[in-house]
Amino acid sequence: PIPRDGLARAYYARGDLNNAIEEYERVTSFDPAGPERFIPRPQYHYRLAKLYEEKGWPGLAAQRYKRFLKIWKDADKNLPARSDAQSRLAKLKAGAMRRESL
Repeated sequence: PIPRDGLARAYYARGDLNNAIEEYERVTSFDPAGPERFIPRPQYHYRLAKLYEEKGWPGLAAQRYKRFLKIWKDADKNLPARSDAQSRLAKLKAGAMRRESL
């Protein structure tokens, strides 16, 4: 499949997190009225989660990590993105638990 996140990666390289997030949200969403019919790559959810995390939005980041891990639940266990997403999600959950106990 053709990579569809070139614009998002360009925005990120330029330091424009807001537009990078907007573009990843666009390529990971399905618009039934839109002309495009493709399944987004799982990595796009992972990259969007990292951007949410960088932006300081842990709740949204956790949702996207969960989505990524759900899609890749049967993927090879040693894929770097998969293990990184699991680790990051665990840290986000631990942070949320600490905030709740305060």
